[in-house]
Amino acid sequence: MSKRKRPPHDKESALLPPDFGESYQAPPSRSFLGRLFSRKDNEAALRAKIEQFTFQPRFSKDVERALRLYFGKKFKGRTLAIEEEEMPGFQEWWIHDFAPSDGQRLIDRFAEEVGPSLPEAEAKLLAAWRAMNRLRLCEVQSVQPGTGVVVRDLLNDETLTINDRSASRSMRRWMVILARPHQAEDRVCFTGSSPALTPRDKQEMMAAAQQLWNDYKAQRPEAALLDFYRDRSLDLLRAMWRLQEEAMRPPTVLTAEGHALVHARAVYAVRDAKAVAERLDEAEEFNYAGPSNEHPGAEHYNWLLRGRSRVPEKPMPDKGAVALKTDWSTGSGQPVYRSLGDITLGKGHLELECMSRERLEAGKALLAEVLGDLVKHRRDRVKPFKLEAPSRMERDEAPLRPRPRLSRQEQALAQELLDQYTAEWLETPIPALNHLSPRQAVKTPEGRAEISELLKYLEYLDDERRERGDPATMDLARIKRELGLG
Repeated sequence: MSKRKRPPHDKESALLPPDFGESYQAPPSRSFLGRLFSRKDNEAALRAKIEQFTFQPRFSKDVERALRLYFGKKFKGRTLAIEEEEMPGFQEWWIHDFAPSDGQRLIDRFAEEVGPSLPEAEAKLLAAWRAMNRLRLCEVQSVQPGTGVVVRDLLNDETLTINDRSASRSMRRWMVILARPHQAEDRVCFTGSSPALTPRDKQEMMAAAQQLWNDYKAQRPEAALLDFYRDRSLDLLRAMWRLQEEAMRPPTVLTAEGHALVHARAVYAVRDAKAVAERLDEAEEFNYAGPSNEHPGAEHYNWLLRGRSRVPEKPMPDKGAVALKTDWSTGSGQPVYRSLGDITLGKGHLELECMSRERLEAGKALLAEVLGDLVKHRRDRVKPFKLEAPSRMERDEAPLRPRPRLSRQEQALAQELLDQYTAEWLETPIPALNHLSPRQAVKTPEGRAEISELLKYLEYLDDERRERGDPATMDLARIKRELGLG
């Protein structure tokens, strides 16, 4: 996975000199790859030689073409605005994958022209790099903290053990990555950068990669998978970047019934506040929550999904949306209900607040039935709902704060909610499962495979929550046990 991004003001602008084609040379003493490796060993020496070779003036036109191919829209005229962390991936691609105008890759030209003069140890490393250095589509199977990761190639199922401590810090189980396994002197690690996706985007990335692989085999039936990885690495990267860009967009947040979030409020005049309070107290749909925190002198009621409460439901989109669900309970051992809205009752007015137009209309109909002519509707107010989530950088850099210790009653209630959500999920139709419930879908081989992939995403989210110190939302071990997934 690529390193954490710097703030926007740290972006670098690289201006290609006007006489780039004639005069550009990379100063070996400050080479980027050289800075990545501080050890004075065979690997560092070989890397310095390769970089000095590939940035000779005779390749300058190819360098500019490669930069424009790789970075695309980040070029503005002759100016390239990028972040430093993007360069390792480019340089690995430039050296190992890019095909210059004569068709001979630079690593192969280096082996031909310089290879015969290399010391034996460097020559062995060069042979390993030429054979292994490919950008491969992998899924992280496990993470050994402080040691490395185990990954599986998604196109041929080969399993690789990567002894890379930085990968163990930045990667998470079930993450989908484009990474370059690389033979160091004493271990296999990753080199360059490793763009990553969450398991949610695995299916789309796999579909794109499989289509590229099928097209490649049709053109070159004799070619091996590693040939494909070398020749189509930039196409794979573009597919990954597109999905990463889509993943960075904020999701559409909907109510639990599948409706758009808004700030919706209905305002009523109250003829007899005492009589209204008595009616609300008698109705099972409303729970008295005590004095209002926001309106001094007023009373607060929760409107719950029980009794006569009804809100029309709308199918959730297959992708790009999340449901915001708020539950209510009086405590451990008590029933749990969905909260639909809030009522504020003052001496001469009543307000119903909801998070969708649909809830507001359903709540107004229920209030008309319960309160009759004790209240008179005055007006509705509907405003856009702005859900401001922290950026990915802010989430990454936010310190982990210790969670307050829960009381025994709070722990019992949390366990009850966990059990309830787990039981509901097992019976709920899910778009990703062709709108079957997990219990229904697991009855077919195709359904079992789809559920296994879905559980990977849930485990990924659980690992993320655990790192933040948050509790799990469902009992995944129970789900696997009840579905017979082992």
